[in-house]
Amino acid sequence: MSTRKQHKRKAGKQVTEFTIQNKTYSIRLTNHAELRLKQRNVDLYQTIGTILSLGEKRIIEYAGSNKDIFIMDKENGFSIVCNIELRTITILTVIDKVDCYIKSGTIAVNL
Repeated sequence: MSTRKQHKRKAGKQVTEFTIQNKTYSIRLTNHAELRLKQRNVDLYQTIGTILSLGEKRIIEYAGSNKDIFIMDKENGFSIVCNIELRTITILTVIDKVDCYIKSGTIAVNL
């Protein structure tokens, strides 16, 4: 039996990275989210901008929450569901509206 640690494979593909307080964070896009971006005609760079607009404080705070984050971008008319595990932000899906049902236990953010 091997004693090596098994590392969980990160979902999706990396689309960008950024640094907060000398720690590098990556933003990843699941296959499902990539499909929804195309189907719903939402720009990837706008979704990245929306995530970054959470700001340093909230990104650091949510990184330890172990919860999904539902971000409603009213200015651009879409919502993002993502999660932050350690320093990896994974976009799970993109919705082309902002008035949506948010499941219990999810962090909801209005921008």
